[in-house]
Amino acid sequence: MAVIYYVEDDQAIGYIIEKTIEHAGLIGKGFAKGDEFIQAFRKTKPDMVLLDIMLPDMSGLDVLKFIRTQDQNIPVMMISALQTEMDKVIALDHGADDYLTKPFGVLELASRIMSKLRRVSDDRIYQISNVILDEKKHTCTMNGQDVYLTNKEYAILKLLMKFKDSVVTKETIFKHVWETDFIGETRTLDMHIKSLRSKMKLSEATPEIKTIRGIGYQIE
Repeated sequence: MAVIYYVEDDQAIGYIIEKTIEHAGLIGKGFAKGDEFIQAFRKTKPDMVLLDIMLPDMSGLDVLKFIRTQDQNIPVMMISALQTEMDKVIALDHGADDYLTKPFGVLELASRIMSKLRRVSDDRIYQISNVILDEKKHTCTMNGQDVYLTNKEYAILKLLMKFKDSVVTKETIFKHVWETDFIGETRTLDMHIKSLRSKMKLSEATPEIKTIRGIGYQIE
């Protein structure tokens, strides 16, 4: 369940990118301006970034510079209408991992995204206060104690921790944990959330999973 941020001010192109990401079974979050992206990036880093160069508030190259001051490993693909060889060289010299020119085919975009993600080992560590998820070991630690989570509990907690500053809708959880767009009866999800809360309480974990009535859940 890799999370991809994309920065694109053209709504039509943004829609194509969003659908391509969704069809690849990934999570996409779009931004129309560089400043909006930077604010979100400071709070939560994604697994990959798709970045336009010509943005309404700043150059995508400046956004790229910012990314590289914060993280040298996150794959960044530039998607731009600028097509000269020099444009590509400049972007790559600034730290981009790939460069795709507009217009592009959705199959090529999906292929390049998956190729870049495969090169990034899934060894990230997610932490909120005294709750830690270690992706490489597939373990959960709460308040210094190893806590057993079922696969579904682990997947739900990881999704909430990835979007720790946002509300994660029930639809999003069902799509990426149960791999279905149909939520139907939510009792199953409610039971998993209840179990997670119980384990966090027993371990004296300080983060709290809050219910956002009628929408979903948020961890903080």
